[in-house]
Amino acid sequence: MSWFFGGERPERRAPGAIDLDGVKPWLRTAGSVSGWDGDGDDDRAAAKGRSWVEKCLRWCAAEFGEQAVRREFAVPTADLLPSDLATLTGRYQRARILELVDRVGAVMGADTRNVDLRVFAPGDLDPGRDGRSRTVGRYYRSDGRDVIEIDLEYVERPADLAGIIAHELGHLRLTGEGRLRAPWSRSDKEKLTDLVTVYLGMGVLTANAAHSYATAGRGYSVLPMGDLTSRMLNGASSADTVHRLGYLTPEQFAHALACCARRRGEQDPPWARHLEPGIRAAVHRTLAGPGS
Repeated sequence: MSWFFGGERPERRAPGAIDLDGVKPWLRTAGSVSGWDGDGDDDRAAAKGRSWVEKCLRWCAAEFGEQAVRREFAVPTADLLPSDLATLTGRYQRARILELVDRVGAVMGADTRNVDLRVFAPGDLDPGRDGRSRTVGRYYRSDGRDVIEIDLEYVERPADLAGIIAHELGHLRLTGEGRLRAPWSRSDKEKLTDLVTVYLGMGVLTANAAHSYATAGRGYSVLPMGDLTSRMLNGASSADTVHRLGYLTPEQFAHALACCARRRGEQDPPWARHLEPGIRAAVHRTLAGPGS
């Protein structure tokens, strides 16, 4: 565990080659972490999810460097989020969105100079075959450049827009920079993209987007290569009104944030006050638990 607290860093491993049997420097053993555990199958599933988060945080430390998580965490304030997005139109609005891309990129260490931004009216890119799901964001490579496409509906909610942009830039840092050199399943790739947003400083905004909203239809899901759809952003399932960003659950986001807080030496992180109450409480419970 010494490398975790500033000692010699272990030999860098290739993606997919993480040693699950070795020392897990991010936290104590998964089974001792409480805060959202249930009983029986729920408890085992939660422990498995936490173990996966810790494994991938180790991958992030090896891939992006242990200093990356020590940079300042972004919070949803005017320093990050433009206040006039919804009042602008045309090229002025596009320029402001590009400015937000640059700000989020600066947080995540992404080189946005090679990014082409394309914006579209709601439903123009992909209206959705089921009447509910449509593409709201996408990342891909074209002619040697990184392309991010963004749905203009979310200019009225700049924090959610920043979360969408962060996820797309997560794809840039993973796929665009050629870091996924070993096979990853679609689900694991998308969860890893969510986790990268946490490790690289945008976790407060992406975790908030994963939290339950009082109004039905606020969250979003992810498709391969950075396609985001509105299925979870604009409509809950018939059984509940829980929506999430990507594939990480709110509990996994909270666990990842708590792991990063420990790595940063923060027992009461100042950025936590910007989290939605449920996720903030889960982070504090974990930080107050055994091994803190």
